[in-house]
Formats: sequence, structure tokens, C-alpha cells
Amino acid sequence: MAGGPRSGYKAKHPRACAVVVTVAMIAAFGLRAGLGIAWRDRAYRFGDSQTYRRLADNVAAGRGLMIERAPGDVGPAVRRADRMPGYPLLLAALARLFGDHAVSLVLLQALVGAGAVWLVFLLGREAFSPMAGAVAAVAMAVAPWQVFFATVALTECWSAALLPATVLCAVRAVRRDSLAWAAASGAACAALVYVHPGFLGLPALVLVAALAAPGRRRRLLQWALAVAVIAVAMLPWWIRNARAFGTFVPATTRLGVTLYDGVRPGATGGTDMQFERDLAHAMRRLDEPAYDAAYRRMSWAAMRAEPGRMVRLAAAKLGRLWSPVPNAPEAQAPLYRWASVLAFVPMVGGALLGVVVLLRRPAALVLLLVPAVWVTMVHSVLVGSVRYRVPMEPMLLVLAAAAVAWVAQGESTADD
Repeated sequence: MAGGPRSGYKAKHPRACAVVVTVAMIAAFGLRAGLGIAWRDRAYRFGDSQTYRRLADNVAAGRGLMIERAPGDVGPAVRRADRMPGYPLLLAALARLFGDHAVSLVLLQALVGAGAVWLVFLLGREAFSPMAGAVAAVAMAVAPWQVFFATVALTECWSAALLPATVLCAVRAVRRDSLAWAAASGAACAALVYVHPGFLGLPALVLVAALAAPGRRRRLLQWALAVAVIAVAMLPWWIRNARAFGTFVPATTRLGVTLYDGVRPGATGGTDMQFERDLAHAMRRLDEPAYDAAYRRMSWAAMRAEPGRMVRLAAAKLGRLWSPVPNAPEAQAPLYRWASVLAFVPMVGGALLGVVVLLRRPAALVLLLVPAVWVTMVHSVLVGSVRYRVPMEPMLLVLAAAAVAWVAQGESTADD
């Protein structure tokens, strides 16, 4: 394993790469900011967006990170760990600084999108070559779902920056045999979990890869350091939840209801939370941990009772996750469908070729694939949607860009 980048990493045209990436970042910001401002009245149009806004309003008003049940609501009377704190605290800060924070939010997320373009360039350069990084940066700048989710009050924009940051640090840790980069990967992963709890289990899949890797002892040391950093970073949230509930809550109290949404009788693979209203009377007196536990028990019971149906549901969910066109009825306009298909086909087709191209760089290849494998595993059980593919798309774009660079210039594929 080399201690640093090989000579094959040197750009043949470094100035051209710098210009391309700079233009891509400017274009990324312009697209996201322009559409975000044009659609600012629709930034909070999703149900999750409204939940984040209510949490942020309570924080800004000094009531803390909580939601009280309002008329028409279902669920516990008070929810204190319904969402991870990162995004609501960000919205609360914007509210205090700017009042009506829709415009400030989309501008900030446009900056995050531009930053994600830079991260994708670095990841492509580290994993394969500068040309691959530049191609990935351009693709990331104009990827339609990356642009869209920067214009709404959801966490996907942030996840699509923090996940490639995590992978970039991990690739550098392995390729440079660096504990410092391993710790940085843990810090980036912790930041990711603070906005997207679904990635808390990602290190478990990385552990499997580390156990199978050459130089296993060193890889396990890097992994353990990253996990230790994650644990230290998560400690304030865990302590806060233990004090609030008297029990350990590793992420949020939504696992039960989210899982039941995916496996309940009548589930189709998409989300439909009507069951919460149907069961509201029976669940009304439960506090937040008990509510979560009740739905988890119902979920496990449903899975044990009909394993065959779970397999069929998994196929439907993965079809939705990996759909080349959007699933939502309101997103069936020809523009949305064609933009999605035209982005999906080269991304996935190129990524499959990129896997072949990077076979002689197995460490980088595995780390690029781990997010896609993790998300696919998780959403074969939970509900499926194109939305949940958004954070892992940057890694697929890097794989596709490696294929483009290999085809265009026969770039080196030297062993790790």
C-alpha cells in the first residue's frame, strides 16, 4: 500500500482541471440559488420540511428541540428526539439571523452544493485521477436531483456533501496509511449522522470490508479510531436523550414508525403514514420511547408473520430506490422524467464500468461502493424512493467519471 498518491495522479493539465472545477462550482451555485429563490415559497412544501420548521421555531423561541402535539397531529404528546438535531438547529440559527429564512436557507444550501462539487473533485482525483475528479465535479454540478434537493428544506443536500466528505477522508486514510485521516473520516461521519440518522450503521458495513482487506490489523485500527471519534461526537446527543427518556436512544425515536411504514399490512414499498391516524387512539397515551417501541414490536411481528411478502416488498422498494424516473405523482411532468432518465442512465451505466476500471484499486473501489450497498440494504427494509439515493449519488458519479477518464485517456489503473 503506497504512502501517498502515485505519479499517475499528477494532472496532465492541472490548470485546465482547476478552471473546469471552478466553473462547475460556480454553475452549481447559480443553478441551485436561482431555482431556490424562484421556488422559495415552496421550500417547505414537504411534511418533513414542516417538522423541521416546527422544531426550529421552538428552538428559536427558547422552548428547546421539541414538538408538542397540536390539534390534528398524531403521535406522542411531546416529541424530543423525533429528528436529529443538526438540521433544526441550522434552521433556528438562520431564523434568528435573518427572520424569514427560506431565501437564506436556499442560498446556504447552494453554497453547500458548490462545496459538494469540490469534494467530489477531490474524491475522484484521490480515487483515480484529476481528470476523473473534474468530470465528476461537472456531473455533480448539474445532476438534477442534487440541484432539486438543494432548493427544499430537507437534509439530502447536506447528506450529499457530508457523505462524500466521509468517503474522501476514508480513502485518504487507506491510501496514505493515515490515522489522522481516519479520525477525520469519523468526524465527517458523525456530522452526517447529526443530520441523517440512517447512516449511523454505516461503520458496521465498513468493518466487514476492513476484516476482508489486506493489512487487516492496520485497517481495523483505522476503523476503530474513526468509530471512537463518532462515539465521542455523538455523546452529547446520547446523554441528552438519556436524561430526557431514562433510556439509551442512539439516534431518533422514529425507527419504529418508519419501519412499520415499510412492512405494515398493505405496504407497497412507498410511504403512506395514514396508519398512524388509524392507530392514533390506541397509541395516544404512549410517551415517545413507548410509542417507538410499540411500532417496532408491530414491525417485527409483521416481518415474522409473512417472510415471503417481505421479499416481494423488498423488490418493490429497490425498484423505487433505483428507479430512473421519479416515483412521486406530483413529479411526473415530462421535464422531470426526462431529466431524471438522462442523468440516471450515464451515472449507473458509467458506475458499472467504473467498478471494472477500479478493480486494481480495491480499497478505493470498496469505499466508493459501501454507501450504495448500505443505502440499498436499509431501503430494502424501509420504504424506497429516489430521494434516498441522493446522498450516495456523488460516489456513483465518481465511479462513472473514472470510467470516462479511462476511456478518454487510458488513465493509469495501478494497484492500491
